[in-house]
Amino acid sequence: MKISGYAGRILYVDLTTGSVRRQRLSEEAVRGFMGGAGINYWLAAQVIDPKADPFSPGNAVILGAGPFSGTIIPSSAELSATTKFPVNGAIASARGGGAFAAMLKSSGYDHVVITGATTRPIYIRIQDESVTLEDARELWGKDIFQTVTSLLAAHEPCSTISIGQAGENLVRISLAYIDRTGHLGTGGLAAVMGSKNLKAIVACQGSHAVEVAHRVKLQKLVDTLVDRMKAWPGRQQVEEAGITGLNAERWLREPYIGDYWTRSHSPTRDEAPRVRDFVRRHKESRRPIACLSCQIACKERVELKSGPYAGTASYGHVVQPFPGGGDTYDRSVKWVSEMNRYGLCSFDFSAITYLVAHLQRLGILDEKTVGFRVREDDLETVLKLAEMTVRRQGFGDILAEGLLGIGRKFPEAQKHIAHIKGRSPVFQHGRAYDPRVRGLGTMEFTMLTNPRGGHVSTGGSPSYEAARPASDFARHGERMGIPAQAIPGVTRGSGFNVGRFTRYSEDWCSLFDSVGLCNRAFINRFYHVNTITDLYNAVTGLDMKPADLMKAAERSWNLWRLLNVKEGFSRKDDRPPAMWFVPLKEDDKEIPLHDYYGTRRLTPEDVDKFLDEYYDERGWDPRTGAPTPEKLKDLELEKYSD
Repeated sequence: MKISGYAGRILYVDLTTGSVRRQRLSEEAVRGFMGGAGINYWLAAQVIDPKADPFSPGNAVILGAGPFSGTIIPSSAELSATTKFPVNGAIASARGGGAFAAMLKSSGYDHVVITGATTRPIYIRIQDESVTLEDARELWGKDIFQTVTSLLAAHEPCSTISIGQAGENLVRISLAYIDRTGHLGTGGLAAVMGSKNLKAIVACQGSHAVEVAHRVKLQKLVDTLVDRMKAWPGRQQVEEAGITGLNAERWLREPYIGDYWTRSHSPTRDEAPRVRDFVRRHKESRRPIACLSCQIACKERVELKSGPYAGTASYGHVVQPFPGGGDTYDRSVKWVSEMNRYGLCSFDFSAITYLVAHLQRLGILDEKTVGFRVREDDLETVLKLAEMTVRRQGFGDILAEGLLGIGRKFPEAQKHIAHIKGRSPVFQHGRAYDPRVRGLGTMEFTMLTNPRGGHVSTGGSPSYEAARPASDFARHGERMGIPAQAIPGVTRGSGFNVGRFTRYSEDWCSLFDSVGLCNRAFINRFYHVNTITDLYNAVTGLDMKPADLMKAAERSWNLWRLLNVKEGFSRKDDRPPAMWFVPLKEDDKEIPLHDYYGTRRLTPEDVDKFLDEYYDERGWDPRTGAPTPEKLKDLELEKYSD
């Protein structure tokens, strides 16, 4: 059955045999999981061998475009990539923007399933019925920017997913890139591609248009969204200073202890001039880039025009400040540029850098073991450590294994490693998402429950800002489809229940990942579950209700969880790091783990109770953290529960 909005086919590429086959996208997949990450999990249940090593041919790389991709719907360029991630062995999805999803659908494919491995470097080229494995020996060893430049020169108009040297050398904290601007797959997607000798995937402009069932209705809905986006006061700020500017403004409104702007345990307003100068330099260096169909250009190309690193350029969506004083902006751009070229996750690598420096200060690691004294605020030292990691040279071979690898090699270091399912909580090195600083909101709590590990992007809610009233959570809950009868249970008294509310934040994110919408806060704010339902029906011609879409989103999340239950994950892996319960030292006072409103100190028993309430809200077994038979039956997932 052909449904509008969908290209209607799945492309299978077996790298071991070099064979290519095509399969019709089934109505079961569409009605059950919608698209994007949802259908990716449906495919993963069929093609990824349980217990297979992430670097074995039994692992797969699955790409998925949503039904909104390739249409005029604003911010609908998201591509989902699903694999078994080598940083922790979890099956999970990453997402990134750009043009790849639309280009893929222009060749008539919604999803691509890549299995097996080759014995020589190759890249996959996709254009309509022509799907070929091309020789990539001349690209092997090149960084991501060089690789993209070569591929664009050979195949433009096209969009690419490529890896750098970190992925080639199976570094477990590597990532891939969509073109030069979209990070994709922190936690080792690039390493999985490297294990398959797959340097890149190229989706060329094809000849298939995305069919829309009700064009006039869709145009009216989109016109309303575009008008609202253009009228939003924050739009100009994003285009002028990007996410970097938004983060800076947020710090100026609400400074954090030890946030990544100051790298200090005692940030004060004295830091404000330096932050403002950083943003001024960024505005001067930044050229905004928007993903296909997006009205808000949050991505960028940054180039230094002067200073010690003049000519250095980078692409992406944020320039993360490098610690220390002096030429902060110059060093920050240089650092981010090198990380992006290598395909090395700057957040994960920063956590490792800080850990190594800390272990040296404690005497657990000496200079001889590492090769030199590591200083977090010395750029040359950090870049040297990064190259060792990317090349797996000397001590870098240990760092390439990630935090869990360091703990295995140095057992005495384990109590100093904060991780959730092997992944560093985002901004661990600057503690901006440390609940001891901000309080335990949904973005912090979802790092525990997310099968991917320490990852905040599925927990968006009003708790992103400080001290929001319960009424804001109730209003946001209605916007993201929480049933009316459930809202009193998640917004209690003057606050909200972080465990119960997080369940719905995750389902809301699952909906975005399934239809192909960007889930950034400044995009998410314009969408209501009713709006998404109207858009979906206008595109597909189906007659779905908001509850139907949220049910599909919940089904996708539960299947995701079930896949990882089969991989051996359970409630024991949802535990918070012990470090969360050790108060931060702030001059003559201590800052313990506390609730979102800062009204009470939290104990391990308190967090266990929140987990109990989360599992209860999901209908999962509180002992194991697995979906119950009753929940699987309700979601029609019984056949996946063997």
